[in-house]
Amino acid sequence: MSMDDRLLKERYETIALSGDPATTACDLQLRDLEIEFGLEHIRDGDSVLDVGCGPGVALLAYATRRKIAARGIDYAENMVAFARRHVAEQRPDLKIEIEQASVLELPFKDASFDVVTSHRCLMALLDWNKQQAALLEIARVLKPGGQLILMEGTFDGIERLNNWRVRFGLSEIDAAGRDRLTTLKFRESELLAFVELSYELQRVQRWGMYYFLTRIVQPLLVAPEQPSYSHKLNEVAKRIARQIPDLNELGHLVGFALRKRS
Repeated sequence: MSMDDRLLKERYETIALSGDPATTACDLQLRDLEIEFGLEHIRDGDSVLDVGCGPGVALLAYATRRKIAARGIDYAENMVAFARRHVAEQRPDLKIEIEQASVLELPFKDASFDVVTSHRCLMALLDWNKQQAALLEIARVLKPGGQLILMEGTFDGIERLNNWRVRFGLSEIDAAGRDRLTTLKFRESELLAFVELSYELQRVQRWGMYYFLTRIVQPLLVAPEQPSYSHKLNEVAKRIARQIPDLNELGHLVGFALRKRS
């Protein structure tokens, strides 16, 4: 394990001790939108793996809304313990298996899953070569025709958002993320070119309307106060984004629905 990998793992081990299910995704309204996107691709009877499951929020939502065989992995031991505890407290009636593992070495046989989901997991791998390796490892455990649902950050979306923020006199958002959750986002053309051999692109989902309302309108509305994820406008923005999801392809988070080639 490299020094960067060791430091990143230690960081996730530490934040898992917070006891806060929002610790890895503070914007709860946006998280709802991405979970809804994932649910569109999960059917009753599916075997589903959530890689980098964190506190298990998305996996719990999937298992609550669909009758699935649900499994999750995270490489931070404290996060696994947190996720197991969170799931047991919320839905002790559900069987959800969560274990410690790396997305680079998944402890499953070939063609084990109908669906694999990734909520910001791969962009936590701070190296493009490792991100490629993870995409191939996920393809290995997917059944032919199975789906990979990526909800990952892209430089393209955040650059478009920052261009608009600058127009309105707002500061740019750091593409590397917050200090405690550093990420390496994807170049969309590079990502799609790499996955083409293993996957067929089914759909791209963007939430540009949500980003416009929460990252541009809200900061302008509350200035000089700091914007907040808990502001009422974020809840309204989620309702609007359900009807009008995108606006000018703004925002770093993008949903990619990929089907494994047979």
